[in-house]
Amino acid sequence: MSSKIANLISEDSTIPSNDGESEIFVRHFKRGSPKIHFFLVHGAVEHSGRHTDLVNFFLKNFHDVMITTFDHVGHGRSGGTRAYVESFQHYVDDFAKVADFVHAKNNTETKTFILAHSLGGLITLTKMLDPSLGYPYPLEGLIFSSPCIRPLTVMAPVSTSLLPKLDKLSPKLHLPMIYSGKDLTRDPSRANDFDTDTLIPKYISVRMAKEVLQASSNIIGLSYYLRVPSLFLIAGSDKIVDSQSTMLFAHGIDKQLAKIIKYPDHYHELWNEIDRQDIFQTMKVWVDKQLKGSI
Repeated sequence: MSSKIANLISEDSTIPSNDGESEIFVRHFKRGSPKIHFFLVHGAVEHSGRHTDLVNFFLKNFHDVMITTFDHVGHGRSGGTRAYVESFQHYVDDFAKVADFVHAKNNTETKTFILAHSLGGLITLTKMLDPSLGYPYPLEGLIFSSPCIRPLTVMAPVSTSLLPKLDKLSPKLHLPMIYSGKDLTRDPSRANDFDTDTLIPKYISVRMAKEVLQASSNIIGLSYYLRVPSLFLIAGSDKIVDSQSTMLFAHGIDKQLAKIIKYPDHYHELWNEIDRQDIFQTMKVWVDKQLKGSI
C-alpha cells in the first residue's frame, strides 16, 4: 500500500530589500515533515513564477520537502525599479536575507539544496566565493542551470565598452532586449509565455547590465574555491550566456565535487525546455545521490 502524501502548505511573505526602500517577494511551500529544502534563485528579467514546472516536479517527487522561491529586486512581484539595481551587492545581500529565511524554516536534520538559474547562478556563486564570509549555513548541494559565468550579449544592443559611459549619463536608461522567448527555449508555449508575461519587462537598465558584467568578471577565475557538491546543467546552444566559459569554470572545480552535463542542442532556459521533465528527473537522481552519501 502506498503511503499517503501529506497536504501541501504554501505561504507568501515579504522581506525588506537591501536597497533600503523595496520589498522582496518570497513564496514558501511545505509538504509533510520536511527533510529536504530547495532554495530556488531565478534569472535576469524574469521571475520565480516562471519555474512552476520545476517546483511542481519536486513537490510531487519528494514527500517531506520544502521549497522557497523569491523574486529579485526590480523583478516579478518584488518592489524596486524594473530591471534595475543600484549595485550587484543588493542582489547578493537580498539572496543572503532569503537564505536566513530558508535556514529559519529548517531543523537540524534538514538538507538544503540551492537551485540557481542564469543570473541566479551568478548571485549564488558571488555569495559562495565571498572571501569574507561565503554562505553561512550547511548546504548539501548546488544545481546550476545555464549560470551566467559570462554573458554573451549583456541582454542589450550596446557594446560593453559603452556601458560605463552610458551609466554615468543615465543609469536607469532602458536598453531594449535583443532576444525573445524563442531564443530562450524550443518549447513554443513557454516561449510565448515569456513574450506575453506582464511581469517581465522587455528591457534592461544600463546600470543592471553594467553590474552583471562586472560581477561575472569578478568570479570567472575563482571556481577552484567552490567546495560544495555541484551539478552544472549547460545548454550547448545558449544564446544568452557563453556555455564554453561555463564549461571552463566548472572544470576548475575539484572533480570529486562537480558533475557537468551538457545538452548540445538546448537553449538557455533548460528548466523550460521541451524535455524539461527529463532534466528534472536527472536533477532528482543527483539529489538522491547526494542525500544517500550524507547518511
